[in-house]
Amino acid sequence: MISRKSWREQEIPTILAVTPLEQHRLHIEFCSGSVLELNMEIRLRTNRYYDLNSDTVFRSAVTDGEKIIFDTGTSFELEIFPRQAMSMARKLPGNTGGILLVQALESGRLRLEMKTGSILTLNMESRLHTIRYSPLAEPEVFQSVRTDGETLFFGDVLQIDEEELNLLTFRVPPSGEEDNK
Repeated sequence: MISRKSWREQEIPTILAVTPLEQHRLHIEFCSGSVLELNMEIRLRTNRYYDLNSDTVFRSAVTDGEKIIFDTGTSFELEIFPRQAMSMARKLPGNTGGILLVQALESGRLRLEMKTGSILTLNMESRLHTIRYSPLAEPEVFQSVRTDGETLFFGDVLQIDEEELNLLTFRVPPSGEEDNK
């Protein structure tokens, strides 16, 4: 029997690159081809992320493929994991927030503007051949995307909730026949 390795076992990094930007924003590129521009400015007043007020600490951001790491100059290592980044992008402190606006772009991409000021460009292009997402290959279905602030709706054809959105953002897109189940 042939066994396929899961995406975790293949040792494919979840985060390909992180780049600190102006105004305490992080440009995060995921293995899925999706990109998150994470607005950290609203987190700087919290104890956990207070060290990021230092431009030197903020600009020290690097990734090991599984998390974003900041050099605080102390023994305390400040890290942000992908799920934390998405949670911070979607939710304001106090657990309010959500998706403000969703827009269909060319090449199977969606632009999600969050109430936090963060922006996710979700790469769906390589998933359009799968059974689950094949209805989105029809331009009128893909363009019909809307949101209630938490879930993405493509007419009455398909819904993508918060957990599925996370998986689409973090996971390696299928190569073909593997995800056609």
